[in-house]
Amino acid sequence: MLKHRYRTFTLAIICALLASTAFASAPKAAPLPEFEASFKLSRGSLRIGTSTLSLSLGKDGHYVYETRSWPSRWISWLLKDKLHELSRGYLDASGIHPLYYRYERSGGAREREAELHFDRDQSSVENHVDDSVWKMDVPAGTLDRLASQLGIMLALQADKTDMAFDIADGGKLREYNFRVVARETLELPAGTFETVKLVKVRRNSKRETYIWCAPELSYLPVRIWQHEKDDEYQSDLESFSESLRVKP
Repeated sequence: MLKHRYRTFTLAIICALLASTAFASAPKAAPLPEFEASFKLSRGSLRIGTSTLSLSLGKDGHYVYETRSWPSRWISWLLKDKLHELSRGYLDASGIHPLYYRYERSGGAREREAELHFDRDQSSVENHVDDSVWKMDVPAGTLDRLASQLGIMLALQADKTDMAFDIADGGKLREYNFRVVARETLELPAGTFETVKLVKVRRNSKRETYIWCAPELSYLPVRIWQHEKDDEYQSDLESFSESLRVKP
C-alpha cells in the first residue's frame, strides 16, 4: 500500500501533480528563468524521498523541463521506485508547445516507460507505452503532464485565478482545472515565502490536492499537498537557483 501511494504522490508533484491552463487560448508566454530546485517528499511526518526539478532554455525558444524522484535511504528497502520525467518543446508568444514527453519508472517491480510525440501540424499525439503505439487527435494548446506545471507558473504571472488545461495523459485527453483560493505565508526548509494557494478542482473525488506558488520565485510551486483516504503527502522546497527570484 505504501509503495503504491508513494508512486502516486511523486507523480502528482511533477505534473502536478501535480500536475494546467492550456486554456482554449493559451496565456502569452512570460519569460521563465533557467533554474534548478529540490524538494523534500513526506508522508505524514516521515520523509520518504527527494525530488528535483530543472528547466533549461535555448536561444531559439526551445526548453527542456525535467524532474527526478527517488526514495530516502532509510526506506529504500521498501520503496525502490525511481521516477524520471522529461518534457521538451518550445515557448513563444502564444504559450507552451511540447514536442516530446518521456516518463520512466525504474528500480521496482513495476517498471514502465512511456513516450509522447506531439505533431502540431496534424494536431495529434503519438503514444508509445510499453509495447503499444497509437495516435490520438488533440486540440491546439494541449500540454503534457509535466509541462502543465510551467503552464501554472505562466498563468499566475498573467494574473489568472481560474485555469483549465488540456493534457495528453495515459493515451487519453484530460482536463486539469485549478483555482486560486487564498494567499498564505509558508515556512519551508528553503525559507519563508508569501504564496498563492491553488486547489485542483475535481468532480466526484475524495482526493484533495493543493499547490502553493511563490510570486517572488517566478511562481514556482514551493509546496504540494495531497490527501487521500487516511494518508497525507507533501512536497516542500529545500533549495533553489537564485535565478528564480523576481527582481524588484
